[in-house]
Amino acid sequence: MKQAPGRCVVILLLGVLLTGTGYAQDSDDTPPPEIPDISELQNSGWFYFEGPKADVELRVEAFFAAVEAEIADLDPQNEQTGNTLLVAVRDNLSAYLALLDEPELVPRELDPERVEYSLDELLQFARSARAAATEAREERLEVEREQRVLAGASKRRDIAFGNYVDAASGDERWLAGMRLLQARSAQAISARRLELLTLRFEDSNAYAEAAAARVETVKNSLTTSFETAGLQDLTDIVAANRTLVETASEELRAAQLAASSLEIDTAEGRSQQRLLQQGVRGAEVGIALARLDLAQAEAKRRWLQLKLGTSPNMSVVSDQMLAWDEFLRDIDARVPDLRRLTQEELLAVQTANRDDLSRDSSRLLDQRLGTAQETLAQINKLNTAAEDLRLLAEAVTVVAAEQTGAIGSLLTNLRIGLKSAYHRGVSLADATLFSIGEAPVAGRDIVRVLLILVAAMLLSRGIRLAIRRVGDGESSGTQASLYTVGRLTHYIIIIFAVFIALSSVGIEFGNLALVAGALSVGIGFGLQSIVNNFVSGLIILFEHSLRVGDYIELDTGLTGTVKSINVRSTLINTNDNIDIVVPNSEFVTARLQNWTLGERILRVRIPFGVAYGSDKDLVKQAALEAAAEVPYTLTHMKGREPDAWLTEFGDNSLNFLLLVWVNRQGARRPTRTRSAYLWALETKLTEYGIEIPFPQRDLHLRTGWSEAPKNPLDQQRQTERGDEADAPDNS
Repeated sequence: MKQAPGRCVVILLLGVLLTGTGYAQDSDDTPPPEIPDISELQNSGWFYFEGPKADVELRVEAFFAAVEAEIADLDPQNEQTGNTLLVAVRDNLSAYLALLDEPELVPRELDPERVEYSLDELLQFARSARAAATEAREERLEVEREQRVLAGASKRRDIAFGNYVDAASGDERWLAGMRLLQARSAQAISARRLELLTLRFEDSNAYAEAAAARVETVKNSLTTSFETAGLQDLTDIVAANRTLVETASEELRAAQLAASSLEIDTAEGRSQQRLLQQGVRGAEVGIALARLDLAQAEAKRRWLQLKLGTSPNMSVVSDQMLAWDEFLRDIDARVPDLRRLTQEELLAVQTANRDDLSRDSSRLLDQRLGTAQETLAQINKLNTAAEDLRLLAEAVTVVAAEQTGAIGSLLTNLRIGLKSAYHRGVSLADATLFSIGEAPVAGRDIVRVLLILVAAMLLSRGIRLAIRRVGDGESSGTQASLYTVGRLTHYIIIIFAVFIALSSVGIEFGNLALVAGALSVGIGFGLQSIVNNFVSGLIILFEHSLRVGDYIELDTGLTGTVKSINVRSTLINTNDNIDIVVPNSEFVTARLQNWTLGERILRVRIPFGVAYGSDKDLVKQAALEAAAEVPYTLTHMKGREPDAWLTEFGDNSLNFLLLVWVNRQGARRPTRTRSAYLWALETKLTEYGIEIPFPQRDLHLRTGWSEAPKNPLDQQRQTERGDEADAPDNS
């Protein structure tokens, strides 16, 4: 490509485009910036296109004149691309110049405040404040959207700059420079738009905040001086609105009846059905609007009555305020569904394929479209009317508080709050939480189930307590049997209560195969252990191999008293007063020692040893006297007297065995019992001077051994000398 004479000047521009920084002309003496050279961009700034609009327009024209001349110097295959890029840059700069003409925003201001306002003026200010808040939200969304656009434009500018740096000299570099200029001008447009949108949002937000503050001021400055309608006029308006509510109710019933009796076998019939269903939604919105108009008229009348001091009983006013609150909550809950269904209907009509439709079908689509649009408009009015009623109800509450005083206002608010909480609880109780098959389950159903189960638990607890009191004076076997009866009664009551509770919410158990299948699947997927322990508990209760109060010992070494036998586990209380939960299956599958199963007494064996040479009869006497001194020993029971046996000639002692029958306390404390008998034995043996031996080992060492002989003869002689030295002296 040839060198153009104005190329040097263009360098200054696109470098400016890259950084976004610029320098304003400070005075008339500053020379005008030179046209940038696109092929030799420097890291300058965007200042060539900044400044007053008139100056920028002249610079743009000069820049395009230079670029057009440079396009003529491009190779023929690149001229078309250059012209296309020139058109794009020209469009961007034209849009940028148009944004420079954007007028400055004049901040909006409210009218000066007054001392007094009417109720209608309060509603007007509130509507204006809501509109201003909506406008501010929309402006904020526009700012956020433009910020995303600017971020994308900046990213594309960076990519274009990278391509420009990597481009080879000549036509390729010139075209890359034009693309960079196109990206930078798009970024400038977005930046300018963001600046203007931000200013507009700040103004809208400030106005919305001021409007909201003015509403609060007007609330506190309401007076009856400006009210044009008197009490009689408001009473007439209330009566008229009641008639409108009745008319709207009849229209809703007629729409519901029409929508329920239409054939839908054909496409036209289904379209007609959709139209009538949308008509039902429109009728619902219409009756809600009529009821809101009636409630607003009643609120205005109550407010005026309170202001004039002619209000009826405050309980009537509080009931009416509570009714308004409930009505507004119903609207807040219903409007989102109505809006969503209407928007879905509108979308379905707009996206419907009208090709090959008959005139009647096309007319139905138009009717559906018009009905949906009208319903959406009515829904918007519904929101506005609901906000007006909420504001009027608040005004009535304030005036009622002024009339009744602080204590009366507190009591009234408390009464309204309690009633509101009650109604909310009732509404939540009626709401469907989930469905089991065809049976919907609401909050009240859950409460009913819980009440039935709680009543069953209390009944079971009372029966078991009565059975326990009956068995207090009975034998241990009878007590165990009564405990089994109590547990089985508890299970039966709970099972029946579960069936009754589930039947109360509409769940039928006639299909036992379904129930059995569900239980088998549950057992197969993770309830094996629970069912195993439950059945093991039933076996224990019926078999009586383990009873409450028994002292047991497991293979694991765990010992303790059975405290209770429950559905899944058995509670064991150890001698250290520690409760240990053991699964029921362990008592059925593992070996168990029940120390008190047949009788509450048992025989303990206490092994001990005495030194050889001790008097056996004296040892037995000492052992029996020691057993008699221990309080656990059973006395005066024929055939179960204590005894001492010689059982073994040990390595170091004569081994005896003390056999003693112990009472129930001794059977439940085996370690303590053994310690008591050993203590008494040691005392008695010491008293009679009987030695308790212990193993002894004597070690004899020889010293002065001579060196071992080197031949067998020397070894024999040394052995003979050693024997002579060890021989005893008999002299």
